[in-house]
Amino acid sequence: MNEYDSDRIRNALNLETTTHPEKADIVIINTCSIRQKADQKALSSIGKFKHLKARKPEMIIGIAGCVAQLYGDKLLDKIPHLDLVLGPRSIPRLPTIISQIEKEKRRCVETSLDVEEVFEIEPYHEEGKVTAFVSVQQGCNKKCTYCIVPYVRGNEINRPTTKILSEIGNLVIKGVKEVTLIGQTVNSWRDNGYKFSDLLRKVAELEGLERIRFTTSYPRDVTKRMIDSMRDTRKVCRHIHLPVQSGSNKILSLMKRTYTKEWYLDTVNKLRDSIPDIAISTDIIVGFPGETEEDFENTIKLLNEAEFNNIFSFKFSQRPGTPASEFCEKENVSETDANRRLSRLQELQREITFRKNQLNVGSTQEVLVEGEGRSNSNWIYGRNTYNQIVHFPGSAPLKGVVAKVKITEGLQNSLRGELLNKN
Repeated sequence: MNEYDSDRIRNALNLETTTHPEKADIVIINTCSIRQKADQKALSSIGKFKHLKARKPEMIIGIAGCVAQLYGDKLLDKIPHLDLVLGPRSIPRLPTIISQIEKEKRRCVETSLDVEEVFEIEPYHEEGKVTAFVSVQQGCNKKCTYCIVPYVRGNEINRPTTKILSEIGNLVIKGVKEVTLIGQTVNSWRDNGYKFSDLLRKVAELEGLERIRFTTSYPRDVTKRMIDSMRDTRKVCRHIHLPVQSGSNKILSLMKRTYTKEWYLDTVNKLRDSIPDIAISTDIIVGFPGETEEDFENTIKLLNEAEFNNIFSFKFSQRPGTPASEFCEKENVSETDANRRLSRLQELQREITFRKNQLNVGSTQEVLVEGEGRSNSNWIYGRNTYNQIVHFPGSAPLKGVVAKVKITEGLQNSLRGELLNKN
C-alpha cells in the first residue's frame, strides 16, 4: 500500500525525479506506522535533511503517509525544518498544497480523513515494469485491538468497479501482465451489489492481462463464492495471504480477530479442498500482552497443523491510541521472552518452507519473467502462481513472458530452474 501511495505522490507532483537529494526542490518521505520500528525509521529519515534544508532554505521537505496522519501538527513542533505533513487520504490535494506553501511561505498540515477524491490520483508506472499494484480499498472497519490502520487510514472506503477496471486497462496498455489488488481487508470489498468474488471475475475478463493477485485477505471474509471464483478463474494465482496473528483463542479474542483457531483452520481446509495446490501465507504476532507460554505453544501447534508456505512474523509493537496499548501496563511480555518466541517460531517456519520448496523439484511451472538477476545478468527471475521467486538462466528479452520452467532446486527463500520454452 505504501509503495502504491509513493507512486501516487510521484504522479501528483508530476516532476522530474532525482537520486541526489541536494538537487531536489521537493523531498517527501512517505511513511508507515504499523510498528514502532517503522515509525522511528521514518522520523530518522526526516532528520537526515536538516543540514540540507539549512543550505537550501527554499527546498520543501514533507512527511507523508501514516506517521504524518498519526502525529499531525506535533511533527512541525518536533522538526523545525519540516514544511509539510500529509495524511494518506490527502495525496490528491498535494499539488494545491505545494502551491500554497510556495506562494504563502508557510508550513502546512493536511490530515483530514474526510476526502472525497481519495482515489483520484493514480500511481506513476515505471516504463517496462510488467507487474503493478492497484488499490481497490482504503481504510479498515475491523478495529483489531493492536492495529493502528483504522486510526491513520480511516474507515473502509471501497473504490468503484469502473475506476478499478479503467486503471487496470491503462496498465495493460503500458505492458503490465500481472496486477495485485490491494486493500487493508481486500476481500471485504463491495460496490453496488458486486462482491470481491465478482471483482475477480470482472478483472479476469480484461484482454492482455495474464495474472491477478490480491492482498491482504481477512479470514472472516473468505466466502464460498470467493473460493469458487479463485478456483474457476484461470488468471487468479494459486496463492492467498491470510493473516491469522495467533494460534491461541484467548489471544485472538483479546485481539478482536472475530474467529477461533479452529474456525481459521476450517477455512484453510476449505481453500485446500477446493484448490488442492493453493499456497497459503500468513502473519503472526508474538508477545501480545497476556500471551503465556501455553498461548505461544498453541501458535507453534498451528504452524505444524496449517503448514503455511511462508509467514511474516513480528514481535508485538505497542501503537499509541490502540486498545492493546492499554493492555501493556498489566500484562506486558518481556523483551527476552518475545525475542525467544519469535526466534523459535521463525526457525520452525524456515524448516517448513524449505521442505515445501524442495517438493517443487522436478515440476514444470509457469513463471512470469520480471527482470534480470541482481548479481548475474545471465540469469532472470520471476514468480510462479504460488508467489515463489524462481531464478533461471535467460536473457532480458524474456521480460513479461510467461515461461515454462523446470524446477531443479528448492532453496530456503526461492526456487531455481531451467527454461523449457515460453507460452
